[in-house]
Amino acid sequence: MSNYKYVCVANVIKEKILYGTYKAGAKLPSIVALSKELSVNAATIIRAYALLESEHMIYSVPKSGYYVVKSTDYVLDKPLLIDMLSVNPASEINPYKDFYHCMEKAISLYEHKLFTYSPAKGMPELISILRNHLTHSQVFAKEQDIFITTGAQQALFILSLLNFPNGHDTILVEQPTYDVMLDIIRLNNIPVVGIQRTENGLDLAELENILSHNRVKFFYLMPRFQNPTGFSYSNKHKKEILKLAKKYGVYIVEDDYLADLELNQKNDPIFSFDNNDMVIYIRSFSKTLLPGLRLGMAIIPKILQDEFLRRKNVIDLNSSVLSQGALEIYLRSSMYEAHIKRTKAFYKGKMDILSKECRRELDGISNCFIPPTGIFAYIEVSNSNFLNHSQAFAHRKAGVWNKNQTTVSKIAISVESLILKLEKSGLLAASTSRNYIDGIVHAEGVRLCVCKVCNESIPLAVQILKHELQKSYPKT
Repeated sequence: MSNYKYVCVANVIKEKILYGTYKAGAKLPSIVALSKELSVNAATIIRAYALLESEHMIYSVPKSGYYVVKSTDYVLDKPLLIDMLSVNPASEINPYKDFYHCMEKAISLYEHKLFTYSPAKGMPELISILRNHLTHSQVFAKEQDIFITTGAQQALFILSLLNFPNGHDTILVEQPTYDVMLDIIRLNNIPVVGIQRTENGLDLAELENILSHNRVKFFYLMPRFQNPTGFSYSNKHKKEILKLAKKYGVYIVEDDYLADLELNQKNDPIFSFDNNDMVIYIRSFSKTLLPGLRLGMAIIPKILQDEFLRRKNVIDLNSSVLSQGALEIYLRSSMYEAHIKRTKAFYKGKMDILSKECRRELDGISNCFIPPTGIFAYIEVSNSNFLNHSQAFAHRKAGVWNKNQTTVSKIAISVESLILKLEKSGLLAASTSRNYIDGIVHAEGVRLCVCKVCNESIPLAVQILKHELQKSYPKT
């Protein structure tokens, strides 16, 4: 997406022409009317119309206005897609220039370390500044407990293979959950059990039942802005989860990947409530800084540190020294603080628009869960052919897993079909089917990601979603 506002506005108009909102030969809204509709100034609309006219997609009539060209073959041959699928941060908020300067500084400052082996645990300089940075999120850790990893995925991969002090072998995951974590579990043939997560949290009685009847070594969860739902736990709920985990000797692996986007400074991580070294805290910078940086961190209990470090050393010896050095310089300056302030406003603005449009267009059609910030929102698909969350997990509680495989396949196929229809109509989105344990009966929905979508395109995206939902799953 271009950084220029008028190009973004021009793309919105193209999308509306493609979707049929502005039909061939029809008169376009006046400059004043469109500037009010899109909340941009008139000069931006004038430049957008000029760009479209230069591309022969619209034409102007003196003293009358602008019109869509009568032949739209050019547009139809090159449809514009609204991207609510990609999870890479938008280019307009990526601090390329600032971070490039930090890399140059790192080359100068750490030149003697760049092409030699560095500690597998991570550069001491970065660990030191990270320790200070984490205190802003109420995470207080000792430097010796912080480990730098090549992205959060490496930490999750290593932890999945470790033998835990409780002697158990099963991993408990939320349902739905981060699909990469499920891939790690599948790849390593690790026993897994799931528990339903809704916008209200977990059924704590069910959690206790699972912890008491399964050999769970750790519970993997995303406490806030979860992937794929965007759900967040309350502080009270976090404490209850920790209390049950402690009761049954189960560790918690807390993936706090979007902690820096938190708007409510009173929302604390589970780690901040732990006094027994039962919470392993994981953080990365892929979604709030630069995805290609490939740096993450984990706070590891002392009892697991030797084995964790041994396995990390086997995998890659050490994470990139240049990336570590540049991140250390970036965090030490005021640049990261300013970047996060911009990023918070960026995503909050998108979620505000998405929430408003979903309330207006999808009320009574689908259950929409739009968080105040973060990058993911969840649209639950429901009709007589679908199980909602309560129905799906009623089957699970009754012990019906593989007996309902036909139902599972029916749901997955139906929503995958919806995803294809959305794409043909100009909207890229994701099914949540891959975020569930294989074979489990589950609710189904659509994940919307706001990373790449232009603000002006969000209303049209919701209209497309509404149109396809009404066509595919009419009310009976």
